[in-house]
Amino acid sequence: MKKIKVLFFTVIFITPFLGISQITVKPQNSTNVNLIGKISHTGAMQTNGLSRKLPTIDALTLVGDEDINLYKQLREEANNTYSSVGVRKMALIDEEFAASILYFKDRDKFLLTFKNISYNFQNESFWMSTQTKLELHQFIRGELIKKTKYKNIEVILDNNAVLVLSINKKKVSFNFYDGYSWVNSSWFRLFKIDNLFGVNP
Repeated sequence: MKKIKVLFFTVIFITPFLGISQITVKPQNSTNVNLIGKISHTGAMQTNGLSRKLPTIDALTLVGDEDINLYKQLREEANNTYSSVGVRKMALIDEEFAASILYFKDRDKFLLTFKNISYNFQNESFWMSTQTKLELHQFIRGELIKKTKYKNIEVILDNNAVLVLSINKKKVSFNFYDGYSWVNSSWFRLFKIDNLFGVNP
């Protein structure tokens, strides 16, 4: 009887380890993702002394139109993609980002992410093509050089998400509307925007 128990133990508990594995683990490879630019948390400006009131949705003609603004449908996938990447390990020092841009080689797209300072300090992300990244950076630079006192500009991105840029003289912030509330970044000066977009003018 003891021999039978030993044989049973060998067959049940040892044999599976000698067989061929039924799972395949994909190696983690960070070479698919490059950090293009970043703004550290300490480099972002808080809202003290600045008006952060956005106009009502009715005053903005695009952001409240769900047929035009697809940010609500796109945000979950973009945010989950950012969460799956060890971004902080890409920097020379372990630091928290107020904003960053990642390039994904397999998609040939850029992911711009900023920390939402409105209510939960979670990261909010949106995708950009190469052309959108270039045009958006050039547009922000042009507006900041004008030193406009205060205005909000609706920008339709190539994926039909509507980005609202808030301009206050030498500062800009990114804003999205998710259908219920605003998502806002910190304020960034022009040289920080250049750092974010990986450009040294």
